Amino acid sequence: MTKKLSLTFTIILLISLFFTTPASAAKSYYAERFDVQFDIQENGSAIITETVEFHFSGDPFTFAFREISATETDGITFLDASMDGVPMSQGTQAGHVDVKAGNPLKVTWHFPATSNAAHVFTVRYRAEGIIRKGAADTLIWRAIPEEHDYSISKSTITLTYPLKVTLLKNPTLSHDFESASKDNRIILTQIGLAENEDLILTANFAPNTLTRVAPHWQSQKEQTDAATAKALPIGFIAGIATLVFGSLGLFTYARANGRDLSISSVISTPNPPADISPAVIGKLTGQQHNFMGAIFDLAQGGVLEVREEKGLWGTKNHVLVRKDNTTSLKPYEQGLMDALFKPNEAQVNMNEVATRLGMKSKLFDEPLEQELIQRGWLDPERKQKRTSLAVTGILAMIISMIVFIISVVGGGVSLSENPHWLTWLVAVSGISAGLFVLSIALMIYAGAYSILTPLGEEQSVHWKGFAEYLKQASKGREPAIRPDYFEKYLAYAAVFGLGANWAKYFQQLGGVPLPIWFHATVGSDGDFGAMVAVMSASDTAGANAGADGGAGASGGGSSGAG
Repeated sequence: MTKKLSLTFTIILLISLFFTTPASAAKSYYAERFDVQFDIQENGSAIITETVEFHFSGDPFTFAFREISATETDGITFLDASMDGVPMSQGTQAGHVDVKAGNPLKVTWHFPATSNAAHVFTVRYRAEGIIRKGAADTLIWRAIPEEHDYSISKSTITLTYPLKVTLLKNPTLSHDFESASKDNRIILTQIGLAENEDLILTANFAPNTLTRVAPHWQSQKEQTDAATAKALPIGFIAGIATLVFGSLGLFTYARANGRDLSISSVISTPNPPADISPAVIGKLTGQQHNFMGAIFDLAQGGVLEVREEKGLWGTKNHVLVRKDNTTSLKPYEQGLMDALFKPNEAQVNMNEVATRLGMKSKLFDEPLEQELIQRGWLDPERKQKRTSLAVTGILAMIISMIVFIISVVGGGVSLSENPHWLTWLVAVSGISAGLFVLSIALMIYAGAYSILTPLGEEQSVHWKGFAEYLKQASKGREPAIRPDYFEKYLAYAAVFGLGANWAKYFQQLGGVPLPIWFHATVGSDGDFGAMVAVMSASDTAGANAGADGGAGASGGGSSGAG
């Protein structure tokens, strides 16, 4: 008993240590102050000194960092950095500062592991091209970066500028602040900043007192804005023109290839219009399940049978078995058999039927198509036209997407290097966008383009009427349904994707014998639920086989420690 209590106590102790240790060892920090000294030079540049006092607690910290964005500047240059007032040379070891030039400028202070202490980090850098030209010489600078995962208790922004420069009005911060001024020095104070809360300094000076030339980035932006304003209407017009002329061309083609057929509407018909193979009717009406109709038709003819077998864990498999039969098969029936069964193979799992047929579908489809042509129901010339339309639509879509992407990427490059090319690139992107929309319309038209002859269209409507009857009958909405109708119309129901509903209806009707070609597992003879399962699987197999604005701020970036 004592050993059990001791073991229990040990487990509880370990669990408590597991949950309490991370909490006690968690690290956190905040900035007591984040001060920025902003000294504007006579040439319009500025020397900026940032000082952050971090208070660390918990697990040790080994570095602090500052990423300074060069957005909307003509460049940022690192000058020096220090920690606790001690200058640091560049390097990656403790006691050094690691500097990586670029946009952003990355500054990382490395120091020995420290916790529960405060340290002051200072960085000084030069920012070029920060004075914006306009009605005034304007400074807009994000003094506190937009990304910092710590709070700031207090921030003091000190702005100095040359004595000869005239300040038009007092500088402002983007949050409530206090200010004091003396001669050419303005001090602005902000109390309390939350995580990721930035602070933007704005100051306006008399025009042409700090600089007479707009910074390079501003001039480039103005050129870009002007080029964009000019290019966008051209791109829009190019896209609309492509759509208009392309639509006219498609309309003209459709009109030239249209037919004025007097075909009656689909009306529910209780009897098959003729004694024609279900597979042929499936091909005529464009059904995905036509091969399942052919399978059940062959089963009724004694060529195939379906067997239910027990699988693992009580499951049941349905196997399609090839019988020794000398019955002469039609070309599409022989093609179906060759696609489903490998040489010297006598049976195949029903789950594999769709996959096998998908790999050798031509053996079944091409003879069926020839059957329709011989009956005068399919027009090979119209089929070729539909294929050409579909291929053209697909190619047009692919080409338009590629051209659009290239033009957009090229437009982005031209914005920074040569805005004059922007007009042409936007026009090309407009044309490609219009072509993309046209390609969709073309593929829709190709899908609706009938490949049937007028006689074939008429036959299709009649058989769709019979399909509507089977659909309503499987829902119990047709009177006088005899039990023998189940097998009589089973293959047609399978062709039209109604196999499961057809079987379920007759299961509810009751008194319907299983077909002689269906062999249920031992002990379940006469269980019509097995037939429902087979028909549900046939519907699934058929479906699977058929499924083919305002001004921004300069500076900013991020800051933190770890």
